[in-house]
Amino acid sequence: MGASAFFKSQNRAALALHEDYLRYVELDGDLSGLKMRRKVQTATGGTAIRKDSLSDVGALLPAFENLGGSLGGGFKAPVTLGVPSRDILIRVIEMPAMEMEDAKEALKWDFEKFFPYAFSDAAVDIARVDNPVNLEGGKMSVLVAACRLRTVESLMRVASSAGMTLAGIEPLNVAMFRAGLGPVSAYAEGYLSIFAEKEVTQLVLGYKDNGILYRTSLIDIPTVGEGERDYGPLVREIGNTLTFVKNQYRELVVDLLMLGGGYGKDSRLQEALEAATGLKTLKMNVWETWGIAEPDDGNSGWEAAIGLAVRDLL
Repeated sequence: MGASAFFKSQNRAALALHEDYLRYVELDGDLSGLKMRRKVQTATGGTAIRKDSLSDVGALLPAFENLGGSLGGGFKAPVTLGVPSRDILIRVIEMPAMEMEDAKEALKWDFEKFFPYAFSDAAVDIARVDNPVNLEGGKMSVLVAACRLRTVESLMRVASSAGMTLAGIEPLNVAMFRAGLGPVSAYAEGYLSIFAEKEVTQLVLGYKDNGILYRTSLIDIPTVGEGERDYGPLVREIGNTLTFVKNQYRELVVDLLMLGGGYGKDSRLQEALEAATGLKTLKMNVWETWGIAEPDDGNSGWEAAIGLAVRDLL
């Protein structure tokens, strides 16, 4: 999705804010050939982000400064910043067909029907999306992303203090979805993208090349033995999401589960999902999807950073 309200500009430097690490990448090239120029991670610090939400924006400053030092000269390119997904609310809204600037202006009158704060207190982005729901003539579906304005302003201040120029701000789940989908969508029907980690899992319902439903699950994936994980609670959560989708989008057939995240590589999760849902599963490899040489120093957790870095290539 676009990011007009979140300060968009052309660049291939990206920083994803995760609870454990800040993950920074710089890409060179274009869709004909991408090369990883830099790939750096530094500890977030423990208090800045909790449960996929910013808990203390100011605590990001030393982590930003440490990262800038690791880059040897600070942040030389504008950075697209990935914000924890629970800090940016996403809704798909039906509106009369109109230009996006007019739609954004019209949205402010009904904004509080969909979001828990006033339009004047929000940073808002809007983009038209394909929707499997049959719309009345003269209607369109738009994806609206909203963040509290004070959160965006605080991030801008902290970034500026660390010498970082922001090129854009985007939720991590949107960036993950983009990274997993790739530059060309090959899916005509519905699919569910799943980015599974120990305490936070992102679920995104895809239709064509659009994400039309975003859910963040805080279900913990416990360890029940040496190297064994209990995926039962997560499998049930995914099943509940599929049931909701079936009721909400009756015209949409979901026929694929796409698995990413650190636990998405575990064949036991893949087998459990296939057994519970009867659907085909596909493990994502965002390095391969974007034609980037896969590093040999560990590649878990980089989907969001890559998705942020490639967003201006599409």
